[in-house]
Amino acid sequence: MDRVTVVGHSMGGMLATRFALMFPDRSDALVLVNPIGLEDWQRKQVPWQSVDAWYQGEMNKNPEKVKAYMTRSYFDGQWKKIYDPLLTLQQGWMRGPDYRRIAWNSALHYDMIYSQPVVHDFDRLTLPTLLIIGTRDRTALGRNRAPEAQRDQLGRYDRLGKEAASRIPHAALVEMDGIGHVPQYEAFDDYIAALKAFLNRH
Repeated sequence: MDRVTVVGHSMGGMLATRFALMFPDRSDALVLVNPIGLEDWQRKQVPWQSVDAWYQGEMNKNPEKVKAYMTRSYFDGQWKKIYDPLLTLQQGWMRGPDYRRIAWNSALHYDMIYSQPVVHDFDRLTLPTLLIIGTRDRTALGRNRAPEAQRDQLGRYDRLGKEAASRIPHAALVEMDGIGHVPQYEAFDDYIAALKAFLNRH
């Protein structure tokens, strides 16, 4: 394909942003769905840690900790039964034979996310961009290592979506109140309506 509209969710939003910046001649438009990278955690006092430390953190996880993390970060502390299938993949990884490799890959990703935030490059985006933001999302890398007074201020997608839209030159913002980190799962009809409307315009 010579030209594409790039759609990225979560960490994929960082990758989609990088693609659009690196290959503007191939990118028609950009859609960011609750993307990671809307804030710079270094500047918000989250201490650096090594890839090895990220890896040990992954190896110390268990299925219960995965659910606790998703509840706190993805859904602002409010778990619903409909979210249960979202656990299947992440909990399944650690039960499988390749978890050490998966954990190492995750550690490398976390290091990239922490050290290469895209928020400082938003003003260089020149293509039409749609932000689809579930405002109940509270995802923030390394929140547990941040100063306690700072923790509740991290991952505030109810604020970060607006801030990102103000920094991206040709941005439209669709906020989904009461929706968490995965709007394409939790509120598919509203998500797909917003996406199709944007694609039809561009």
